[in-house]
Amino acid sequence: MRILRERELKDIVYGATLLGAGGGGSPENGMQLVKSILEISDEVKMVSPEEVPDYSMIAVVAGMGAPEVLLKRGWRNEDIPALRLLEQVVGRKMDYIIAIETGGFNSITPLHAAVASGVPAIDGDGVGRAIPQLEMTMFYIHNLPLAPVTLADAHGNSAVLYPIDAPMAEKMARGITVAFGMQAGIACHPMAGWQMKKAVIGGTYTMAEKVGRAIREAKEKGKDPVKAVVEVTNGFEIARGKVTKKEVETRGGFDYGKVYVADVRVDYKNENMIAWKAGKPVAISPDLICWLTTDGQPLTNADIKEGLEVAVIGIKAHERWRTPEGLAVFRPVLAELGYTGEYVPIEKLL
Repeated sequence: MRILRERELKDIVYGATLLGAGGGGSPENGMQLVKSILEISDEVKMVSPEEVPDYSMIAVVAGMGAPEVLLKRGWRNEDIPALRLLEQVVGRKMDYIIAIETGGFNSITPLHAAVASGVPAIDGDGVGRAIPQLEMTMFYIHNLPLAPVTLADAHGNSAVLYPIDAPMAEKMARGITVAFGMQAGIACHPMAGWQMKKAVIGGTYTMAEKVGRAIREAKEKGKDPVKAVVEVTNGFEIARGKVTKKEVETRGGFDYGKVYVADVRVDYKNENMIAWKAGKPVAISPDLICWLTTDGQPLTNADIKEGLEVAVIGIKAHERWRTPEGLAVFRPVLAELGYTGEYVPIEKLL
């Protein structure tokens, strides 16, 4: 077990924002949540997946909603009633809390729920990046039951869902989140320690903290934060320059967009999915395509604006994603964005 304090938590927000690959929630929301965590306790307990006993109980806790609503209202601790309701439904208290994905907000919500519950958080999540759909997690690929799914708002409203699959869970949860005023806490995937271990992408908080620290220290020393991130992640600088154009449209509850930087175009569905240069792909999901301003601010796709000076950073996906089962999850999303070719690892494209 290790202890995370204020500095580590803030580093995690920035690192997880970058590793969210364009999604996973805003760092502003993440920082709001760090403030809430520190009001409860000055430390967060974190354990590695290996430290978790096989027959302990774990739940995924996250936040759902519109980023602009979250920013305006702030998080109102909706994760806590959602978790309490899940515990009530399954008939026992959770021993550990885990994240669904990596992101500036979605990595921090489980830490808040863990601290408020007096239990440790797990150093890992279901993806190792952010993803647009619930079925794109290792928990789901490994057939870990998603239901029951519980949602709660800040006014005492709540819901318990028993969806037959992840796409239906997504539709139901989105509908309820709209009814809750575009903001809800969600708890799901109640699982045993042994189930978590076969599916988890481990070490995601450790990596987010390393990335956040590298950015912070580079800025403090007047060094290049882009190079610092590339070094700490064994990543690649795909492009650097001004955002010359951003196109975005919302369809079916998802943001589809294209961002142009120097001679590279990045296509996204909520999260960055493929980067093109001279008509050829230079990075393909599940590999990560991430944004960092040249002065060291990690960005989500909601933050990207024309005129910003940014670097496009590519990072290898976790080995679990580079399997036939892992790659199959990203294929339909890539096809939606017009790419039907084979996955080629980023280290072979650059």
